[in-house]
Amino acid sequence: MKKQTLSSLVLASLFATLSIVLTQFLSFYIPFLGNNSVRIGFGHVPLLLAGLLLGPFWGAATGAVADFVGAVVFPFGGAYFPGFTVTAMLTGLIPALLKRSLGWQRLGWLQILLITLVTETVASIFVNTLWLSLMYGMNYWATLMMRLPVTLCMCVVYSAVNYPLYSRASKELNRFSV
Repeated sequence: MKKQTLSSLVLASLFATLSIVLTQFLSFYIPFLGNNSVRIGFGHVPLLLAGLLLGPFWGAATGAVADFVGAVVFPFGGAYFPGFTVTAMLTGLIPALLKRSLGWQRLGWLQILLITLVTETVASIFVNTLWLSLMYGMNYWATLMMRLPVTLCMCVVYSAVNYPLYSRASKELNRFSV
């Protein structure tokens, strides 16, 4: 196994573990129509970082592992639902694809904010709202309108957290040529 692959595997495992801990222990829900439809937490931060730092494959893999292991080890919300694994994969995949397709080598705060807005709009606002409406029989558009302002506010928070983490981590990874 190449050194770069091993390093990526270790970092992806670290990001998945951080996502599980942040999601399971440092999150809370805002109920809407009797269901937990909006979660406030920082579990997406490591997934976004994995995509930005490790690329699309490792970003998506990190999301999939974090969601699956988190759901199996901590089944607080009921049975495992694979749709949320798809969302977690998208949360790690989209930032990497955007960074690569836009040709951005170095990311400033505005680039990270844009990447986060696109990722959260697709994954959290549209896709997760679809899963919630299917699971709980809630109206898609009513649920989307409830989730939209909170998710957009969290995008700014995620960007503010991710920018210094990304800046420091990318410098360190370049130094060690990971």
